[in-house]
Amino acid sequence: MTGEKMKSLLVLLLALMFMIPAAAQETETYTDPAGLFSVPIPTNWTVTEAEGYALLASPDNKIEVYLLTVEGSSTTEAIAAGWAQVIADFALEAIDTQSFTDPAVTAGAEEVTVITYNNPDDPQVIFQGLGILYEGRVYLLLFKADLTAAQQRSAQVNIINTGYTITALEKDDLSDAEPLPLTDELIAELEAYILEKMDQLDVVGASVAIVQGNEVVYAKGFGVRGGDSLEPVTPDTPMMIGSTTKTMTTMLMGILVDEGKLRWDEPVVNILPNFSLAEPDVTEQITVQNLVCACTGVPRRDFELIFNGHDLTAESIVESLSTFELFTDFGEAFQYSNQMVAAGGYVAAAAAGGEYGDLYNTYVSLMQERIFDPIGMNRTTFSFEEIEAADDYAFPYMLNAVGEYYPAPLSEEEWLIKIAPAGAVWSTANDMAKYLITEINKGVTADGTRVISEENLTYTWQPQVAISADSSYGLGWIIENYKGLTIYSHGGNTLGYSSEMAFLPDEGIGIVVLSNQRLSILNTAVAYRLMELLFQQEFEYDGQINFILQSTDEAVDKFTAQIQDNVEPEAAAAMAGTYTNEALGVITVEVEEGIVYLDAGEFRSEIRAAKNDDGELYYFAYDGQLAGVTLNPGDDNTTLTIGEGVVTYVFERME
Repeated sequence: MTGEKMKSLLVLLLALMFMIPAAAQETETYTDPAGLFSVPIPTNWTVTEAEGYALLASPDNKIEVYLLTVEGSSTTEAIAAGWAQVIADFALEAIDTQSFTDPAVTAGAEEVTVITYNNPDDPQVIFQGLGILYEGRVYLLLFKADLTAAQQRSAQVNIINTGYTITALEKDDLSDAEPLPLTDELIAELEAYILEKMDQLDVVGASVAIVQGNEVVYAKGFGVRGGDSLEPVTPDTPMMIGSTTKTMTTMLMGILVDEGKLRWDEPVVNILPNFSLAEPDVTEQITVQNLVCACTGVPRRDFELIFNGHDLTAESIVESLSTFELFTDFGEAFQYSNQMVAAGGYVAAAAAGGEYGDLYNTYVSLMQERIFDPIGMNRTTFSFEEIEAADDYAFPYMLNAVGEYYPAPLSEEEWLIKIAPAGAVWSTANDMAKYLITEINKGVTADGTRVISEENLTYTWQPQVAISADSSYGLGWIIENYKGLTIYSHGGNTLGYSSEMAFLPDEGIGIVVLSNQRLSILNTAVAYRLMELLFQQEFEYDGQINFILQSTDEAVDKFTAQIQDNVEPEAAAAMAGTYTNEALGVITVEVEEGIVYLDAGEFRSEIRAAKNDDGELYYFAYDGQLAGVTLNPGDDNTTLTIGEGVVTYVFERME
């Protein structure tokens, strides 16, 4: 098995495990006979009790999680004893052991250890042991999983990890707590944190707005716009908000339900007869709300958007779904698809009278007329031309394969245009604050204008499918139980921007954070810091961030050491040529002055070589829109495979 595949699942389990303990959710739960621990059971999973342990199994039996406890103080010894109990002849060699004692990442336990094993007989099957030490007992979760199944059902694995509860561990409950007032002192502490994190994370520019009730109580910019500009970021500096757009698309859908032009439970094929999925039976079941619930089993396939961005139309995106096979059964697991949400916006456009062939323009006009204008979002737009003409936007900062940020031209973001309903809005902190007030007011703007009925707006907040033990996805919204408090939120990431919007509906407080950095941790960190300040909580989230950053730095250092000085000329010459893939189109691999490039027409990435833990040579995209993605030439150089696991595309050489 390559080091990259082993690391992918290791990082998955670590990232999922070290979170604030989950609050109880309305789901089936297994409690061990001694009452020592409990764990939620994902939809359609089974539980089997055996002597001394319980076995959780996925519907296809490709993921098995053994649950048991061992008395003692050594997590490593307990994990070994656990494997011996559940698989008598278990003899795999441990290739990675990591132990943690920092309370910020152990969620109150004394120590957490994760051991990953080498499985040479079947590299596609991952074995990993997790031990949690608390008061003289080690609580074990032992994972045996097919790599592809683990990727397809990552949300269900997430439910197990985040929901696993040690009975004796106390949890905070803020359900009856009152937030502190937003005083100057509290805001000053938040500002200091923002500046500290921007420096730590190399964020060039950010803007933050906080609302309470019907008012914007705070709005400020930090840093500079970047690129060639040293102009400061202000609350009116435009940035892309990415997938936070989805909340606006579902608001539009709700408005059309108010007007009687759409029904949440209406079959999509009644509105767009050209709509279909790869499974005809499921196609007939899909309703309007299913397009935006992330609950249908339709997987994420963003490469097909990135590679074909300039050739896409609203209609081609809808029609492309006919090739999408479901990863999981309908309603079984959280699966995030930008194409499905885009189809939701275009179904709304069709229901409002848009003609097939002009759905994009109809959707954009509807958003302007029904949402942006009545709310007063004067700087919010889908138009790149408008943004470039105003020339006051923050420059996007992309990320290369070794974690370095660099400014990029706006053209790198244009692939988003035709999936507008899923993530192509430009906005500002001040405009987003107005939008947030409308959400908090359940459909009424700050000046008293009702944009959408309370019934249909709050319908979008209703949980549809579990993401973790403490969060669910609604219709374009994430619903989280944070220590007994309900938080509605959604974040967004493009190739050069990040956003986060969150609010407490009962307390009427919300925050929006925009930054011009891809995959920025800053946005969510600032939102959580506000919650911690308001409710006088320990700064837990920051500890988790620091752990993630430390782990990431270590992984990047290791990866950087594996990168070769160059691609060997013979290998470069053999790889060079033109390739085609039915879904992604035509690419060219070319060599210029000894440097290898992949040119997809839409973008260009430098290709470099590295050696994995086993000394095997592989290739990866160093920068551009594919940064970090692996590329593997076939043995005879007639094929080129991009990606791995469930996100794999095989290109064939063209003669």
